Amino acid sequence: QVEAMTMGDRVAVLKDGVLQQVDTPLNLYDRPRNKFVAGFIGSPAMNLITAQIVDGGAKIGDYVVPIARDLLAKAGDDKTLTLGVRPEALHIADQGLPVKVSVIEELGSDAFLYGSADHAENQQIIARIGTRLHNDKGTEVYLAPDPDKLHLFSTSTEERLTA
Repeated sequence: QVEAMTMGDRVAVLKDGVLQQVDTPLNLYDRPRNKFVAGFIGSPAMNLITAQIVDGGAKIGDYVVPIARDLLAKAGDDKTLTLGVRPEALHIADQGLPVKVSVIEELGSDAFLYGSADHAENQQIIARIGTRLHNDKGTEVYLAPDPDKLHLFSTSTEERLTA
């Protein structure tokens, strides 16, 4: 994946021999056509979270991520959708998805918070955070997504809902 993304002008992503998307590396990262491409491209991988569709947003546990009604309408009869959030699109906030810190991976110029969210059977959540933020293992933080960097996928078709 790394070689394809750094050396290729156009990259083809296949799943079980079926072409999923052909695009530039940046478009694959920024605008994955479906849930498979979203989870496959990027390191660390995109957070893919199942959320209940509610009036005005997508509900994860007790937290409602605000989403425009016209985008929610694209989900059709689905009662849930998959919310895709890249680690760099999550930030620590006063309100958001409660995440219990498992470990902070300090990388010098970057740091990654790995934690679990109780809403989905302790699903691992990864967020890129500032290197000077210190949260001990076991503490709870609230993570909120950047609304302009959300990716929405249909639960039934796994295709991208956002334009």
